[in-house]
Amino acid sequence: MKTKLISAVVIILFATVLWAQRNDNKGERWDADNVQTITGIVTSVNHPIAIIKTDNGTEYQIHMGPYWFWNQNNYKLTVNTEATIKGEVKTVNSVNEMYPWEITQSGTTMKFADENGVPNWSGGKGNGRGKGNCWRNNNNGNGWGRGNCCNCPCRNK
Repeated sequence: MKTKLISAVVIILFATVLWAQRNDNKGERWDADNVQTITGIVTSVNHPIAIIKTDNGTEYQIHMGPYWFWNQNNYKLTVNTEATIKGEVKTVNSVNEMYPWEITQSGTTMKFADENGVPNWSGGKGNGRGKGNCWRNNNNGNGWGRGNCCNCPCRNK
């Protein structure tokens, strides 16, 4: 019985390590080859996608990232208001898509990626920002938490 318990613990620990390493130290990264800055009117916000329309009529689908990140940073994108967005632009199936590095609207700048295109919620190497589950101090004491793991002992080595 003791051998089976030890085997189960080893398997669980091994699986946890493999799952935690899914970003292979590079983390999620957006392509820096086609970074553009556009200005237009936000016509729709339906998280995780927003639509912005430029003065020349071009529409872009803005990939907003995780909802928890917006909440955690008190970010809000307002419809029928002008915004300037800097980010990676792709055209997929005739749809202009944008992965924002930063959005400025009504004098507020919201940051979503660093200068290398690593999203601020990604578990990039050495940045102390994690995604997924980790052991951390939460408001109720110690426990499993979801999202930003900046205070996680496993991230602060």
